[in-house]
Amino acid sequence: MVIAKERLDKAVKAGIISSQQADKLWSFWTQEQEDVPGFRFAHVMYYFGGLLAISAVTLFVTQAWDTLRGLPLFILSSLLIYLGFVLTHYFLQKKLSIPAGILATFTLCVVPLAVYNIQLWLGLLPQETSIHYNDYNTWISWYWVPMELATLFVGVIMLYCYRFPFLLFPIGVTLLYLSMDFCQLLFNIDSYTWRPIFSMYFGLIVLALAIYMDFKDNDDQRDYAFWLYIFGAMIFWGGLSLQQSDSEISKFIYCLINIFMIMVSVFLDRRVFAIFGALGVLGYLSYLSFNIFANSLGFPIVLIFLGLLIIFAATRWSKMEKKLVMVFYPYIPEKVKKRMINHY
Repeated sequence: MVIAKERLDKAVKAGIISSQQADKLWSFWTQEQEDVPGFRFAHVMYYFGGLLAISAVTLFVTQAWDTLRGLPLFILSSLLIYLGFVLTHYFLQKKLSIPAGILATFTLCVVPLAVYNIQLWLGLLPQETSIHYNDYNTWISWYWVPMELATLFVGVIMLYCYRFPFLLFPIGVTLLYLSMDFCQLLFNIDSYTWRPIFSMYFGLIVLALAIYMDFKDNDDQRDYAFWLYIFGAMIFWGGLSLQQSDSEISKFIYCLINIFMIMVSVFLDRRVFAIFGALGVLGYLSYLSFNIFANSLGFPIVLIFLGLLIIFAATRWSKMEKKLVMVFYPYIPEKVKKRMINHY
């Protein structure tokens, strides 16, 4: 529940609390929320500046940097890592955790560039001119696996030391890339066949880790599982959706899995499952509409009535939901219980 100043003013008018108590409560809440990420101008500027710095060492590393590749660019990237650590500790001393977390994330994002160039310097990568660092974001190759593993290793250490949830953003991206590159390393094939299957199971592992972190951690101010849920769901759903099958039963099971994801989104209070689940269901219905029932006048009518039936079922469900929640309440993890207070 979001408590606005107007709610306190109403409580004062109702005689529940005094105006002095309302002012003290509002001052306490605003100070407590000062370092919680929100849509404030200073916070927007923090993240915008961080986005520029992070993009500069990830997305916008041009081929012109290849003139320094090897030892010179490794030294430069090492200096950037050192600068990132210095600024992270500077903001921590100022008790500004948001810019400190962004600078720590920037530091982690430089690690793949450093590892790439030390590999070139030591002759561990092919000396082909066609291999460039900016291909890292677009080209699936086992060449990137050492960079990704090193990034994950450093990321876990930094997360343990600093406890910044935003560090899980580059960790999540790295896991997404690793799910594609590691498959090629393991099977030594360029075939499309195994990648969706590998990605699906890899995504399930990431989601299991996210659920574990979500249930284990009881910090209401920091959401460590957020990015793992996003990238885990992306990896799993992408691998699931890209599998090819001519079986109508398999396609129907795919739809059921997506419906299950929507249901899971309610239990875990994670919208990412609802988004991907809805996309999957719509994709299946699109397949039915344009392939199986392409010449059917009644299929859209059936969908209309199905949608209306779901709406009416939801009205009945809303009356039963609180009772069911109370039945299962003792078995629900504490962190999920705290989030559920806002809904029930």
